[in-house]
Amino acid sequence: MANDSKTFDQLLISLDKSLPVPFSSAQEYWETQEKIVEDVNASMTGNPEIKTLIGQNPFSLMYDNHANHAAFMSNIFKINDSRLLLKIILWAYRTYQARGFSYNYFPEAMKAWIYAVNKNLDAEKSKPIISIYNWIIDNHELLITGAQEITEPPHFIDSEWGKLKTEFFSAMLEGNTNKTLKISSDNIQSVSDLTNFYLHVIQPALYDVGLQWEKGYISVAQEHLASAIVTRVMSSLYPRFAVLEQNKGKAIVSAAPNEFHEIGPRMVADLLEIDGWNIDYTGANVPAPDLVSMAVERKPFFIAISIGMPFNIDRADSLIRQIRAEKALRNTKIMLGGYSLATNPQLRKLMDLDGCGDSASDAVKLAAEWWDNA
Repeated sequence: MANDSKTFDQLLISLDKSLPVPFSSAQEYWETQEKIVEDVNASMTGNPEIKTLIGQNPFSLMYDNHANHAAFMSNIFKINDSRLLLKIILWAYRTYQARGFSYNYFPEAMKAWIYAVNKNLDAEKSKPIISIYNWIIDNHELLITGAQEITEPPHFIDSEWGKLKTEFFSAMLEGNTNKTLKISSDNIQSVSDLTNFYLHVIQPALYDVGLQWEKGYISVAQEHLASAIVTRVMSSLYPRFAVLEQNKGKAIVSAAPNEFHEIGPRMVADLLEIDGWNIDYTGANVPAPDLVSMAVERKPFFIAISIGMPFNIDRADSLIRQIRAEKALRNTKIMLGGYSLATNPQLRKLMDLDGCGDSASDAVKLAAEWWDNA
């Protein structure tokens, strides 16, 4: 993983002084976040400079950003993690600017958040939250610098597979499905090869695609094409190693509600099924009540949930609470994984979990330990 820059460290020291936010303030923000978002949307929509601030983007993109911001900040105010907060602020600066938003959008948006928080929260409880938004406004120029400096995603590449990852990544960006299929076919002869290909070729290649999108070097369509190519490659590989008779229990693998990154949990589902588990893989963005109902009906030995984006932490936590509330699932284990958890391991302390898998192979090992000890 890339080292933090001097600008990041400078900002972090400053931000630390604005935290922690008292629990009572965090709780009231969480309870009123929908009203807060409505007021922020109204304020920004009515801003006379709004078309300049968001470029050629539709208002819906801004509204999505506001909803995700509120969900993420609700978690931040509960855990008071300044490093995670700063990472996401810089990511937002970098990503939305690359999509055509003006950097000036951010201080204007922060003013709208201050207004909405003042309107909807008790005066005393709003003060520590408003101090965070004021910090963003006060450090706007330095945040721009920090956003431009921190550009590398985490890479977990075994040197033996590094060259292959580079070839695969290039073929993805070219949209050359046949080449990616040939690369995978020529280099995977065993389950061990498949695991390594997933972890050391596909996963880091997708991180690089995300970085290219983040910088504005590729479009959303190109990013989706790359993901679709990976899905086709995985679909071609899985049947070669699928087992017809499962010798372990049933498990459900799903992305968290509102989570649209589904390749990670798909990797977990594939490798678990190859290891002998009877897997129900639900894909992306399954509503919590529906997933809980399925679990009550199917009675899995464990449920694996993936979180790709930090603003979905609260939704994953809510899902876990709903699972725990069901008497029929009192013995069902819960595993959490995904990009957000792997890069911010402190998040696992927030939720009622039985274990975490930082990678697909970790998830398989943990599940096997649970089964052996059951």
